[in-house]
Amino acid sequence: MRFWTGPLHVRAAVRGWCFAALVLLVATGPATARAAERDRDFAVGHVYVLDNNLTGTNSITIFARTADGALHAEATTPIGGLGSVTAFLDGTQGSLIRTPNGSRLFAVDAGSDQISVLDTDDDGGLRLRGVFPSGGAGPVSLSYHDGLLYVLNAANPGTVPTNASANVAGFRVDGWGGLHPIPGATKPLSTAHPNPAQVQLSPDGRELIVTEKSNNLIDLYRVAGDGSLSGPTTVPSVGNYPFGIAFDPTHLHELLVDDGFSGAVTAYQQFDMQLRLVDGPVPDFGVAPCWIVITGDGRFAYVSNADSFSISGYRIHSNATISLLDPNGVTATTPRDTFPIEEALSRDSQFLYVLDSRLLNVPPGPAALSGFRIGDDGHLTAVVDPANISLPFSAIGLTAI
Repeated sequence: MRFWTGPLHVRAAVRGWCFAALVLLVATGPATARAAERDRDFAVGHVYVLDNNLTGTNSITIFARTADGALHAEATTPIGGLGSVTAFLDGTQGSLIRTPNGSRLFAVDAGSDQISVLDTDDDGGLRLRGVFPSGGAGPVSLSYHDGLLYVLNAANPGTVPTNASANVAGFRVDGWGGLHPIPGATKPLSTAHPNPAQVQLSPDGRELIVTEKSNNLIDLYRVAGDGSLSGPTTVPSVGNYPFGIAFDPTHLHELLVDDGFSGAVTAYQQFDMQLRLVDGPVPDFGVAPCWIVITGDGRFAYVSNADSFSISGYRIHSNATISLLDPNGVTATTPRDTFPIEEALSRDSQFLYVLDSRLLNVPPGPAALSGFRIGDDGHLTAVVDPANISLPFSAIGLTAI
């Protein structure tokens, strides 16, 4: 896996991140203003990118989504805090998330150990509610359910104080967007530095799951009624290098985990602090499958293969087993000079968006977005030209409504 590995850290240190000043270019003038107003008028949804700025203040770039899935750049909103690349090591999932109704966003500020909370306006704009301590070092992933927010603080070596250890921390979210630490909701992982990838609440909010890449473990915590945690209970991952997690929205105890070094996806059933193998690992024949989403109807899953510029689609069967949509595992491709990372579905699951990173290029280049219409059979048709989108090279998170 090439994504955010040791050599990147060396290059980063040598260059001093001289490219941190790279920002999204926004045209100015009356014609552009009229075009932006038109796009807002016809927008049926929005896509948000966490820019993960390494200098100045962190920000989120907003795109209007029209009915055909096309994207139009609208604005870049400062969100406070500071980004980081090395905090994410070789990647994580869930650095930018939304509430189920899309009215609020949560973003990690990995370089300043903070979480930014923002509300969405009717026109897709963002209003910063506050920036709060993450309860640990190097926050990289978030999960929300029914007024409770949990953050994964990775504490990856080289980016935090030497005495910092990875943990999960829980917060109660008030009506104004304030975050209030929950007593008993800060817990360690299995070891101090397991290079964790994601934190994810079960759909019923009763259990919290963390993937640990280096230890090849999956951690489970029980969530009490007051939001406090007990655990972890550690379960060996069936696949190698467990990374992204996605629950089936239609079967609340069934989930998929992609296995970065196995080049595959594994299906589990989760219940009462246990994971039962259902299927897999099922190979996708790509390299470094690390990010995963499941459509709202529970029929399809999509995995981004960071080192083979491709998206693999899986069909989820009624018995929770999975199979590839395409025999060679390639359901769609991204530009060959990019590393497809985070994915996001529109709220109606009609469109899939992928953040295309060029962070590992020499020199690093601007990130882009790919977008696809999801067909009735699960196959993907491109609706966004990545060549028309330019984002900061450090961009890391993605969500959509």
